[in-house]
Amino acid sequence: MLKKLMFFIKIGYKILKKDVIDSEDYRKEYNSVSKTYDLWLNEMGRFTDEIINFDYVNKDKKLKILDFACGTGYITKKLLEKNIYCEITSVDYSEEMLNQLKSVTDDGVNIVHSDGIEFLKSTDEKYDIIYFGWALSYFKYDEVFRLFKEVLREDGIVCIITNVKGTLYKIEDIFLNVMSKNQREVKKPMDISFNLPRGKDGLIKWFNKYGFKEIEVKEDEVVFYFETPEEVLQWINKTGAAAGTAQIFKNYNKIKDKLIDEIKKEKYNNGKYEINHRFAYGIFKIK
Repeated sequence: MLKKLMFFIKIGYKILKKDVIDSEDYRKEYNSVSKTYDLWLNEMGRFTDEIINFDYVNKDKKLKILDFACGTGYITKKLLEKNIYCEITSVDYSEEMLNQLKSVTDDGVNIVHSDGIEFLKSTDEKYDIIYFGWALSYFKYDEVFRLFKEVLREDGIVCIITNVKGTLYKIEDIFLNVMSKNQREVKKPMDISFNLPRGKDGLIKWFNKYGFKEIEVKEDEVVFYFETPEEVLQWINKTGAAAGTAQIFKNYNKIKDKLIDEIKKEKYNNGKYEINHRFAYGIFKIK
C-alpha cells in the first residue's frame, strides 16, 4: 500500500512539473495509427456529420473555414461534398495523418502541417467557421477557446465534437494499475483523465466562459463489444482512442500482456468485453 501511495505521489509531482506526455508524443502515436484511423471514422463519422451544418452562416459569400486538428481530413472531405463556396485550411501536427488527406487536390484546400496552438498564435487569417473534431482532449480548453475567439470573425462559429468525462470507462484505472505494478517501465505519465468536459453541460460552460453562446448541443454514447480482451486493446491502439498511453512506457510491447490481464478483470460483462465512447457535439457562436 505504501509503495502504491508513493507511486501516485511521484506521478502527481511529475504532472505538476509538466514532465508528462506532450504534443510530440501524441504526434508519434497518431503517425502510427494513421493507416488504421478509418476504423474509428467508419463507426463515429455519422456523429461528426451532424456538426457539418451551414444553417448559421451566410452562404451567399465565400466562407473561410478552419479544420483544426483535422487528422486524416474527414471533415475537410465532407465539406467538399457539400459544394459550398469556401476556402478550407486543414491543420494537424501529425504528418502521417495529413498524408491521408493529400489525395485531395481541390484548389480551395490549404493543408498545413503545424502544432495547432502555434498555428492559431501565428495566423493572420480570420475565419467564419472552425471545425474541431475529436481532439479537445489534447489541448487546454482555456487556451484553445481563447485563441479560437481571436481568429474568428465577429459572427463566427465553432462546430465541435469531443469525448466527455466517462468515456473509455475503467481504461484509466487499467493503465494506472499497470503503471503502479511496473514502475520501472514507466517513462513518463499522462493525465489519463484528459482535458474533457462533464457532458454537454460542461462543454457549454467552457464555451460560455470564453464568450461563446451555444446554438445547439447534444450528447450521446456508443458501446462497442468484443469477444476477447486482446480485441479491446487492439481497438484502443488502432483507433487512437487512448492516444498517448503507449508513450507512457519504455517498452510498450513488454507491457501489452499486463494490460490485457487487467482488461480481463475490469471490462468483462455479460459474456463480452466492452468499450464505451461518451461524447458531446454542437455549434457555438461568438456572443
